[in-house]
Amino acid sequence: MGDWKFMINDPEKDLLSIGALFETNKIRKMYDISELYPTKIIKLLGINSERYSVKLADPEKFTVSEILRLAYIFNVDPNLILNVIQAETESKIADKISVQKAKRI
Repeated sequence: MGDWKFMINDPEKDLLSIGALFETNKIRKMYDISELYPTKIIKLLGINSERYSVKLADPEKFTVSEILRLAYIFNVDPNLILNVIQAETESKIADKISVQKAKRI
């Protein structure tokens, strides 16, 4: 991705704290943010609470647009969020590919 421009002129202080958690690598799984201002995040993301919970539990379901919106909401580089999602889903993806390879044989 290109350079991310922090575009929020008046960011929400409580949501900036979540951004700081991403910046300091305190977030290991997307579900780690599930209890942090969910109502506000859901409203700003424009999705319902059930979809938000499902995506936090299975972050590969986040769309690129939703990841970019989260980055905008938290005022962080989207790569920080993508890094968490990638680390969390790599083993699941490798397992799925192994299963598919085994079916071909």
